[in-house]
Amino acid sequence: MKKLLLSVSVILLATGAFAQNKMSGSDARFGLKAGVNLARFHSSGTTGSDSFNENVKDNVGFSVTGFADFGVGNNFFIQPGISLQNKGAKFESTSSITSGNTTITNVSTNKTSLMAIEVPINAVFRIPTGDAGAVQISAGPYVGFNISGKNKIENTTTTLNNTTNTSTVVNGSDENDLSFGSTTDKNYGSTDFGANFGLAYRTTSGFLVGANYGLGLSNLIAKDSRVGDAKLTNRVLGFTVGYSF
Repeated sequence: MKKLLLSVSVILLATGAFAQNKMSGSDARFGLKAGVNLARFHSSGTTGSDSFNENVKDNVGFSVTGFADFGVGNNFFIQPGISLQNKGAKFESTSSITSGNTTITNVSTNKTSLMAIEVPINAVFRIPTGDAGAVQISAGPYVGFNISGKNKIENTTTTLNNTTNTSTVVNGSDENDLSFGSTTDKNYGSTDFGANFGLAYRTTSGFLVGANYGLGLSNLIAKDSRVGDAKLTNRVLGFTVGYSF
């Protein structure tokens, strides 16, 4: 990981140096944005992938990103940054069994929440809209490092007496921390990389509002636990507001 971090740092420094040679001082700006993530896992390479993808739900999380804009041409700039991203997925299931005059219904929710530090480097094209501001279209790669996470299971069991129409409800939950690495005792891999695609609007005063889609490309399954072509990747739809100056 140290080598990867060093490589990313070199890329960022090189990007900044290149941009500074191409722009005037007024073409550089810095900003901060934050928002809501709708994240889920995407499965491929197994016979159960279609069913998995149909049943997975969005994990509602958040994102906080600091970024810099370096002008490299007319209405075109490079935007490196560093970001805290809350990803993951959620699964819900309901089962019911009737025996005699009793019906037992179980509702289960399994929520996986991952926290990652990401380093994106986006190319951004700006389309001015007069004096009001500009539309910004962006795309570029990112590298991420999973730093923490939790898996939480919640169960609600309802027992209904169909004769008396009375019921009892029992709630239960279990929560555990996630671990990251390549060995079989780890829950997920420690690194992630992929591509970002974004659309935003920036006013001349510096306020930003936008949407972003993160397409994970690396396999989240711990390396030593992979079977055949089985692959698990991130999918994140994000909405943000921010300010740059």
